[in-house]
Amino acid sequence: MIETHKSFCRFCHVFCGVEVDVEDGRVLAVRGDPENAVSKGYTCQKGRAEQERIHHPERLLAPLRRTDAGFVEVDSEQALDEIALRLRKIIDEHGPDSVAVYVGCGGHRTSAGGPWFVRKWLDAIGSKGMYTSMTIDSPAMFLAMDRLFGSPVPVNQFDIDNAEVAMFVASNPLGSHFMSMPQSSPAKRLGDAQRRGLKLIVVDPRKTDVARRADIHLQVKPGEDAALLAALVKIIIEESLYDGDYVEECVSGVAALGEAVADFDLDYVERRAGVPKQNIIAAARLFANARTGAAQSGTGLHMARHQNLNTQLVMTLNALCGRYDREGGMVRNRGVLGVDVPEGIGPGRSMHFTGESSRIRGIRGTFSLVGFYNEMPTNTLTDEILTPGEGKIRALIVNGGNPALVFPDAASTQRALQDLDLLVVNDLFVSATARHADYVMAAKHPFERTDVTRMMDGNFPFPFGQHTPPLVDPPPGVLEEYEIFWGLAQRLGVELPIPGISMQTKPSADEMIDALHPHARFPIDELRGHASGRAFGDSLTAGGMLPNMIGHPDGKMAAGHAEVIAELREVRAEPVLVGGGYAEGEKFDFRLITYRMKEVYCTQGQNLPSLRGKRPYNPCLMHPDAMVERGLADGDRVLVESGFGQVEAIVETSDSIAEGTIALAFGWGDPTGAGDVREVGSCVEHLIPDDVRFDPVTGLAQQSAVPVNVRAVA
Repeated sequence: MIETHKSFCRFCHVFCGVEVDVEDGRVLAVRGDPENAVSKGYTCQKGRAEQERIHHPERLLAPLRRTDAGFVEVDSEQALDEIALRLRKIIDEHGPDSVAVYVGCGGHRTSAGGPWFVRKWLDAIGSKGMYTSMTIDSPAMFLAMDRLFGSPVPVNQFDIDNAEVAMFVASNPLGSHFMSMPQSSPAKRLGDAQRRGLKLIVVDPRKTDVARRADIHLQVKPGEDAALLAALVKIIIEESLYDGDYVEECVSGVAALGEAVADFDLDYVERRAGVPKQNIIAAARLFANARTGAAQSGTGLHMARHQNLNTQLVMTLNALCGRYDREGGMVRNRGVLGVDVPEGIGPGRSMHFTGESSRIRGIRGTFSLVGFYNEMPTNTLTDEILTPGEGKIRALIVNGGNPALVFPDAASTQRALQDLDLLVVNDLFVSATARHADYVMAAKHPFERTDVTRMMDGNFPFPFGQHTPPLVDPPPGVLEEYEIFWGLAQRLGVELPIPGISMQTKPSADEMIDALHPHARFPIDELRGHASGRAFGDSLTAGGMLPNMIGHPDGKMAAGHAEVIAELREVRAEPVLVGGGYAEGEKFDFRLITYRMKEVYCTQGQNLPSLRGKRPYNPCLMHPDAMVERGLADGDRVLVESGFGQVEAIVETSDSIAEGTIALAFGWGDPTGAGDVREVGSCVEHLIPDDVRFDPVTGLAQQSAVPVNVRAVA
């Protein structure tokens, strides 16, 4: 008999409600849950493909140990015994900092074993080596918030239901389920807002799904966002379009900022950014003259040139126009699982930098708002493994991630993974990273574990939470991520700093989840028994956060932050060049942007039949005229060359990008070069160095707006 269970999807971070049909312990179908108050029956094709993922013929059903003859299956307890012995030897000989953990996207979606738990495991063994996917693409968000506010301020949700204007900068929420808005069912949510009268501005080099809906699309040349954003700020300041009362109370440095952007005249910006000046003027006036609204940026901006400056300029647009902590702007969801932040509370700690620094390029550690823990900059991890001396990382545990496909300089990443004394990978499959592992620990599928909506707490459109029990029994050889780390901690003889968690008896997932949320605004017991989740209020909250939570001495947002002013001057001094290069003498025809494909999520889904149906690779998108000029046709093989590396790709015509731009999705390919590109796709990280054009503050490699040339493969 078929039984239908309520749960939520964990393929990506948005956690849409689902109904799952199960018969005899086998998942038959996944569809949206119409009773879920947030997603209201919506799912995407990735979530509906979970039936394929859980029962995939290549899924790991037992741990693997590397031998001279290849991988062999091993009992999970024996694997933990052996891993712990090797960890103990490494720690005794080289110290605890020789052990590190990388938590990828998949690791963020397990509530018992996510990064908030992993940080405590590392604390128990005494290591600072916490690395996550957040510092691969978006450390600029934390740095820009720290510069602007000087303290964590919970105003991270866009109140689109009460907004008159929205500006999306280098983000495509219709394709990638943007966390702060519109989340699940993004097309419907945005469509409803536009039918109500919302005006939409999109800044993006590509005519994305959301750009096609825009009232104004500013199709900027990749890498020139800073000049364009400076021009928008200039117009708003010079025409006195900003909110004077709000600025007087909450914003400082407007005069200094105005001086810094004064030289970004519109003729210059049009020539540099490739956007008609009348469109820039129209966008600035539309955004500023609206009564309510907000601007938001995405990873397309956070990974490109001048990412820290650009991210803060987007935030500055909100600050100038009075869009923080006001209805219809950027407000807060008080959340369910986190600590409540009462109105009137003062500023917290400066949130970006910790006291730790990497040996590599002097990049400092980061305080992450995802789970309020310290982490090290991921774009230094490869070199921390390869660089000899005290502090060299010799053991790495990869939790729900795939560094081989997402770290810059794919060749160095391959060498680093091979150089480790011990590599352990927790995953559902033998990934590109797991091929190098000493042990691959078979992990539970989300439908086989208990979870709560931890990653999205505070990011739903209203206070909401959901608890799900396992829907099916796991295969006997697999473990949940927290079980792997708990088992290692027990064998290493260390105590996890989690009150209520015993090191004598393995806790259940529910016990671990409860212990990790001792100060939840609502006890997790209030979620249990509500199969489709539970709402705790029906709206986002505005008011009470500003200006009292601002951490700067004057109690105001720093629109004229000294580092912003200095970088604006650097941008204005840069040459304006034709083609893809950034410096005189660079001969590149294109700038390459990276993007997300709807069919997959980062490095997940490429092996699922229904998601590979359209194409089993990531095409290189090129403007029709550029195709004709080079004698190329759809499906031709091309070589993309950056001056650092090269990668083969399959070219495809697209009218969504300008003639001097090409686009290639990340998360694909075989970094070893094996496998035909038509079957595995192209690994864009072969084109991107980690130590050239990197951000000197966050260490982030420039992974978009990359100068390249393209030529046909004979």
